[in-house]
This record gives sequence, C-alpha cells and structure tokens, in this order.
Amino acid sequence: MRDRYPIYILGTLLLLGFGSLAVFFWLNPWQNGDGASADSIFAASDASSSTPLSITAIPPTQPSNMRGYFSLTYHFSVYYPDDLTMIEHPGDYGSAVVLFQDAATEEGFQVFVVPYDEPKISEKRFKMDEPSGVMQSPQNITIDGAPATEFLSTNPAMGTAREIWFLHGGFLYEVTAPQALDAWLSRIMQTWQFVP
Repeated sequence: MRDRYPIYILGTLLLLGFGSLAVFFWLNPWQNGDGASADSIFAASDASSSTPLSITAIPPTQPSNMRGYFSLTYHFSVYYPDDLTMIEHPGDYGSAVVLFQDAATEEGFQVFVVPYDEPKISEKRFKMDEPSGVMQSPQNITIDGAPATEFLSTNPAMGTAREIWFLHGGFLYEVTAPQALDAWLSRIMQTWQFVP
C-alpha cells in the first residue's frame, strides 16, 4: 500500500498539469482560431480570425532617406520617404487628413484620423468613411501593439486601394494607399508609433 501512494500523487499531479495546460491553451488569447486578440476591430466583419501579424518594428533611429512626422494632437509619429511632401488638412469634428505625396507623380499615402470612442468600428462608421462599401481580403494585424484590420477597397482616385484601420487612444486611424504600393506602405507603417 505504501508503494502505491506516490504513484497516485504522481498521477494526480500529471492530470492537474495536463488539465491546466488544456485550460491555458483553450483560454489563451494569442492562440490561432477565435482568440480575443484576433477579433476584428469591426463590429460586423468577416475578417480572418487568425492570430494577427505585427507589421510594426520600432526603429531605434531615424531610417536613412526618411523624415519624421509627429503629431501631439493625434498622438502618433511615422517616418516617411524624404521625397514626399506632407500636407495636413483639418476637417470637421476634430478630424484631419495628413497627406504624404510625391509632388511629381502624385503617388503616396494618406492618414485620416478622427476622434472615436467606441470599442469597435460600426458598420455605419465604415459606410460613412468608405462610401464604396468594399472590404476585400480583410486581415487582422497590429500597428505598434494596437489591433488593426487591413483590407482592399476601391477608391475613385486610386482604383484598388490598400487600407489599414485601427483604434487607439480615442482615435480612429485610416491609412490608405494604392494597392500597387503595398510593400512600400508596409515599410513605412513599420515605423509608426503612438505618442503621448
């Protein structure tokens, strides 16, 4: 009888250990599948529920051939190619469009930012900001740690456009560029940082 006692304890400990691991993986928000961190930022969306990929890697120093944009009002900074011109266009209700554009080719990207205090982007807000109503190939990613959704849309000025929408600190950010500039935009967005 004395020899079996340690086996029961060992069996119980193994069972508890495996049970704890099963609960951890079942509740783990970083899992593949329907984990909490993989939820779309949209209230109603068919965005992929896979684990979001981060396209942000904080640069230790200013990248070469780039200059910095910094906004205390909208709490973000980003580095952009130094051959682009930056123009801010204030809008209604505390919104703004920050346009980064090559003066010769008129190619570039824009950031639309507006105060927004909801936890998810509503269908109404999406239709207001994206009149085409097109959201193709949505993917969940993160921008400087914030959940984001990137997708393709149609834009009268750009044709097929890449959009990245995310919420942070009471603002909705919408980054838009022509789809042909995907890789270029991704490198720029790797420098995005939220600032106090």
